[in-house]
Amino acid sequence: MPHIVKKALLLFLTVAVLVAPVLLWVSSDRQRSNEPVDVIAKYLRFLYARDFRQAYRFISAADRELKSQSDYVRERGAFDGVALDAARKLSGLIEIQPVKQEMDGPRSRVKIAIKLPDANALSDFLLGWDEEKLNALPASEQKKLLAEIDKVVREGKLPMIEGEEDFVVVQEASGWKVFLDWAAGIQVRFATVLPNAALLARPTIKETVARPGDVFTVGFNVKNQSTNEITTRIIHHVEPKEMAESLDLVECALLLPVRLRPNEAQTFKSTYMIRGDAPDGVKALDVTYEFKLEN
Repeated sequence: MPHIVKKALLLFLTVAVLVAPVLLWVSSDRQRSNEPVDVIAKYLRFLYARDFRQAYRFISAADRELKSQSDYVRERGAFDGVALDAARKLSGLIEIQPVKQEMDGPRSRVKIAIKLPDANALSDFLLGWDEEKLNALPASEQKKLLAEIDKVVREGKLPMIEGEEDFVVVQEASGWKVFLDWAAGIQVRFATVLPNAALLARPTIKETVARPGDVFTVGFNVKNQSTNEITTRIIHHVEPKEMAESLDLVECALLLPVRLRPNEAQTFKSTYMIRGDAPDGVKALDVTYEFKLEN
């Protein structure tokens, strides 16, 4: 994920984050819809909107071979309902300007300047961007929130985040695509260790691939198979051990004890980010959730 987009979104990872469309500072007579900068703009539009099904269409075929659309969407989550409506309102303020473009055979290296809204500035009256709370509001209250966004924007009170990002796009039969080079990423494998037959726990994905700076989410389906209430939590293990400090556990619901009624099943999500200072040469790591019973 581009650094500046991640910076705008990271504050909202606990609720499942942000926004949409992009304005180009480029005249339409100089840019066709299939040219590299336009493709990057469309990709960022959906990425920032957390409309990952659409964003996936703009990712290169080489990358898509390593990660299915369903896994890509599942790892990242999405907004829905009024939360998405609010995010899309802000998206229209995003501005992109091409800074530099170099052709390299079928690839193009593009540097862009980007300016996007700091949605955290609206967090207070948007209930911390909590999607469930926002979508539970009466329709009249939802309309008021959207109108309040319009007011903040109209009065010029919404702060913006600015920066530059580099992209590589590759020309394919269907047009230009964003090349993320997942093949050069780190394979992350997930497993569980269980205390006994009373508890069943499995990761929703057994493995994924991520580049340094990528943020991704994995779920764990946990079920109490006994006839008694149980309380469980996990001990988090990372191998090789030298990668432990380079794998940031942004959020994990299972680090604290959770209660499960007899035969109750829940899915608990954990969000990770691989830091840019990951040791060189590490191509794979194993994350193990060791479940413990506390009663």
